[in-house]
Amino acid sequence: MPICHVGMHAFTPPHMGHAYSFLIAGGGIAGLSASIALSMQGHTIKLIERQSNFSEVGAGLQIGPNAWRCLRAWGLEDDLREYCSLPNALMARDLHDGQTLGQVLLGARSVERYGAPYATFLRADLHKILLDRAKQSAFLSCANGYEAIDANSQDNTITVDVNGPHGWKGQVDADALIAADGVFSTLKTRILSKEPATPSGMTAFRGTIKQSALPERLRSNAVCAWLGKHMHVVIYPVLRNEWLNVVLIVSEKLLQRPTQRGPADMQATLESLTRKKPIHHELHDLFLALQAHGQPTHGARWTEWPLSICKPIRSAEDITSGRTVFVGDAAHPMVPFLAQGAAMAIEDAEQLQQSIAQNPDDLTAAIAHFAQIRALRCAKVQRQSLRNGKIFHMSGASAWARDTALHLAPTWAMDKPWLYAQGPVPVTR
Repeated sequence: MPICHVGMHAFTPPHMGHAYSFLIAGGGIAGLSASIALSMQGHTIKLIERQSNFSEVGAGLQIGPNAWRCLRAWGLEDDLREYCSLPNALMARDLHDGQTLGQVLLGARSVERYGAPYATFLRADLHKILLDRAKQSAFLSCANGYEAIDANSQDNTITVDVNGPHGWKGQVDADALIAADGVFSTLKTRILSKEPATPSGMTAFRGTIKQSALPERLRSNAVCAWLGKHMHVVIYPVLRNEWLNVVLIVSEKLLQRPTQRGPADMQATLESLTRKKPIHHELHDLFLALQAHGQPTHGARWTEWPLSICKPIRSAEDITSGRTVFVGDAAHPMVPFLAQGAAMAIEDAEQLQQSIAQNPDDLTAAIAHFAQIRALRCAKVQRQSLRNGKIFHMSGASAWARDTALHLAPTWAMDKPWLYAQGPVPVTR
């Protein structure tokens, strides 16, 4: 298999015990994070990506303090600050009347409470930061257009079946395989015999718009969730507050039409969604502004993306098999209602690095240690994400109880110490 050696020798880590070889399948946030964390220990990394180039789809994402601490330990804090937004608050509002239901401060409070900020990014910017850093490693080689389709673990090695361009087929040997091939992971189906992700019954409509194109009343420096029956909207700033990321998530019960991936007709969608009960005028005006002036993606200012779902992890065996380790969405896909998909992928990489450091001469033990820790944490995040989706879309008496809790105890209802204060504890290197 042709391999592109991209190491620029910008950083060469000290010897940290036994050096292993890893094949990482997938060049998204999970695969790049694993590449960085493992190459920092001096392990040899072969990174393959089935697409012809390294890129990331999607609009914005949120990075909580738990993930920022990992990225900072990898030496990325200056790069993060160049591209991120640092929202000043997390808010919940009523989708229809605009009432503020609850609010907690972020900014300096997040740093004081959790040792790191709460940040938001354009997904492509975070991906670029990780890709640029990965390519600096003297221990990394990469190849585009190649896909790992199956693997066979022996006692201390693994042989991976790989398909490449122009009908190329071959095998790659390594000490371990890191499967980071996403929510529709081929490797998960082949190796773990797990069912692929299934439709969740919810669809996300996404778009971004320059804040300078909006009237002052529609601009924002907060993460704001607008909550309504069978639907909610999340808005937050990205790229140094220059842009606003907008996500509308709708239950198909309300949408009443087949969903698809690709450009979305937002005007028709809004007419359908607001036929019975109008949304607040700020949201309505924002949607129309985005329809007229938003940043085009694949030729459309709004994109439509059906959300997929998998059962939460039940045990360590759900994310490892022999010398194969699953990370990111390949391991623990989750609905976006806790905004932790990218963060969990970053945590995976840091924990894998730490587990190997604690078991430097026994990779099998290191993988088992990793799996036990990550299965517990990621399963909780998956469950809480699903729970949040139900809470966001409540109606009637349930919505009244939710709104009362948000009003009377916003910190209790909205802050997540178990999430932001926990996770792998990085050692500054």
